Amino acid sequence: MNDNDLFSLVLDKDETIIKTFRPNKSRAWFGTIITIILLAIIFIPMTIVAFISVPEEGALESGIFCLAFLIIYAVVVCILIALWCNKTVYAVTNKRVLIRTGYIGVDYKSLDYSMVGAFTVNVNWIDKLLRKNTGSLAFGSMASPMTNGTVAKFNFSYIDNPYEVYKEIKELIDDSKAKKEAIENK
Repeated sequence: MNDNDLFSLVLDKDETIIKTFRPNKSRAWFGTIITIILLAIIFIPMTIVAFISVPEEGALESGIFCLAFLIIYAVVVCILIALWCNKTVYAVTNKRVLIRTGYIGVDYKSLDYSMVGAFTVNVNWIDKLLRKNTGSLAFGSMASPMTNGTVAKFNFSYIDNPYEVYKEIKELIDDSKAKKEAIENK
């Protein structure tokens, strides 16, 4: 099944998919691994200190709990990121942006071009560190306004060539709004 077929359930009769995108898996995994390493840097010294310097009863159990928490957290996060990477697909159509995601089930989110009020590109330090030309796009609307460059529901996360994709989608949004204005002015 190709990515276009994944959206057949939610497309309007006169709607066509122009392009689909998937998150860059290496970028998604790299960010996850960095997070786990940072937590390990915090939890492992705490565990060592609990084992060595606290002669109280229960110190061993506290240390084991810290390590167990870190391991369980790492396993759960890795399972979730694997599920997310496999289910997430982004699409742009002649009418709107679509997001297909989920962990176990499948969820669809859409935002009509006429509702897009703000649109940003975010290339953070992890994207730059990887040198894979990845980043994220965030769409804001009256229903979900952008705050500090982020938006709650409409993100294309970890996509390749974010600036090029931004230009393509911006052109579609501008064309859609111009057509709507032309129809309203008649």
